[in-house]
Amino acid sequence: MYRLLRHIVFLLDPETAHHFAMNFLSIFVKIPLVKFLMKKLHLAKKNDPFELMGLKFCNRVGLGAGFDKDAKYLDVMEAMGFGHIEIGTVTPRPQAGNEKPRLFRLTQDNALINRMGFNNDGVDVIAERLKKYANRSYIIGGNIGKNKDTPNEEAVNDYLTCFTKLYDHVDYFTVNVSSPNTPNLRELQDEDALRKLLSTLQAENTRLGKNKTYIAQNSPRFEL
Repeated sequence: MYRLLRHIVFLLDPETAHHFAMNFLSIFVKIPLVKFLMKKLHLAKKNDPFELMGLKFCNRVGLGAGFDKDAKYLDVMEAMGFGHIEIGTVTPRPQAGNEKPRLFRLTQDNALINRMGFNNDGVDVIAERLKKYANRSYIIGGNIGKNKDTPNEEAVNDYLTCFTKLYDHVDYFTVNVSSPNTPNLRELQDEDALRKLLSTLQAENTRLGKNKTYIAQNSPRFEL
């Protein structure tokens, strides 16, 4: 059955196949018995709880950013047994990302290459979508970035906007300063730029009072 489904899905381009499969599963898990059985199937993964940096995880299996950029498939990922799910990268304003095709299969290597370019629905839409997941047993992380057309001199404002608007809806933050698909983004890894960015976010973190954990993605420095 898997081989047959894989063959059918592989007739589609990778990005279309991703959305087709996930939208199908989203409908599928809305059937009460189906979601119950899926969660039972993955129950073993929930028997390894642990705590890290003040966060309590129900298991050690997590999903990194990029798969569910817009927080559309959290129910599916929970049913599949993930103990934490990182959404994003999220930017202040919606953006389409790079031109298609931008996701490529390496079939012989069982791998993918992507150059998506921070395509997402924007922080306002995503924050609203997250409100219905206030009562949950798994961890949600928010991966945040800047819009492509925001100059680096103003990038702090983009990160701060995302940080503030997602603050009540996620458990930790990842500050994305590593993507090669946003022009000049990696310049924010320079010490002065990174120090300014993280100190601004920490000041807001302190002001808001919950002291959320956050890290700078692929940077030699990080803050807690």
